Order: sequence, then structure tokens, then C-alpha cells
Amino acid sequence: MNLKRATTLVLCLGATLALTGCTRRLDMEKLKTVLKDGFTAQTGVALKEVSCPESREIKAGDSFDCKATTPGGAMATLKVTQSDDQGNVKWELSASEGVLDLTKLAGTIQAGLKEQTGVEAQVDCGGKFREAEAGKGFDCKATDAGGAAHTVTVTVKDKAGNVDWKLAGGGEGAPAEE
Repeated sequence: MNLKRATTLVLCLGATLALTGCTRRLDMEKLKTVLKDGFTAQTGVALKEVSCPESREIKAGDSFDCKATTPGGAMATLKVTQSDDQGNVKWELSASEGVLDLTKLAGTIQAGLKEQTGVEAQVDCGGKFREAEAGKGFDCKATDAGGAAHTVTVTVKDKAGNVDWKLAGGGEGAPAEE
């Protein structure tokens, strides 16, 4: 074997080893920004801070958790899953403390109204999620089958998401727990 051919072979092997030894990593700073913006856009709740693992290899199907906090101190766990081997991800809210699920709350109020008054109504609490700030209140709208709208006042009892609700001009609603 001549020296020129041996040098070429070593260089080729060296390049191959360098490529297989290198791993691509997710841009975690970019991911944090995507999570903040996406969470706010989808839930209506702003995030103050997002923390994720320091580094993650790009690998289709890989899942990990990021922790997020709101300005008011509510906490959320976001499960991030890599959709492919190109760094594309999808995420979902997997747990929360201090965040009210307004769809679930509306269902609880709807069932309570039917139980207490016998009236079936559609309830809208104005979005998907809301930060649970103890002592603060907000209104939901209940519309009965005849189209009449009624106000339901909700008071947040604690950061765990326990609430009391009351139909304006009516009786107290059963406490709802998130």
C-alpha cells in the first residue's frame, strides 16, 4: 500500500468516526421560548419562567418534562415529545397547580345548576385556563335552553383550584374542586 492511499484511508475513517461520534442537540433556549409563547396562546395564561433539562439529544419519540411558573406563582408541568429526528416537538400540559381548567369548571357548574334548579344550561367561563388566585373572583355565563343568560360568580378559595360559585340572584353553588 502506498503512503498516499494509506493517508486517504485514515482521513476517511477519521471523518466517519467524527460524524458518528457527534450528536445533535435540541436548542433548549429556543424550546423555552416556544413553550412560553405556545402556552400563553393556547391557554391565555402567561408564563414567567420555563425550566427544561439542560441538554437533550435530538431523537424521535424522546419525551421529557419542563416545569413552568406563572407570574402569580402557579406551576405547570409540560410534557415535551420529539415528533421526529429533525428537532420538531409537540407538548401538552400534564400537571398543574394553581391553574384552573375552565372547561372542567364549566362542566361542574353546569351539573350543579341542573341538580339545584333542574335547569339545563350551557356554561362559558371565558377561555380554557385561568390562574387560580386565592380570594379573587370572576364571572361565568350560563345560558338556558330558552336563551336567557345568567351570571355565575366564581370565587377562588385557594391555589389548589378549589372554588365556590353562586348563581346571581340564586343560591350558593356546590364547591368545585379542580
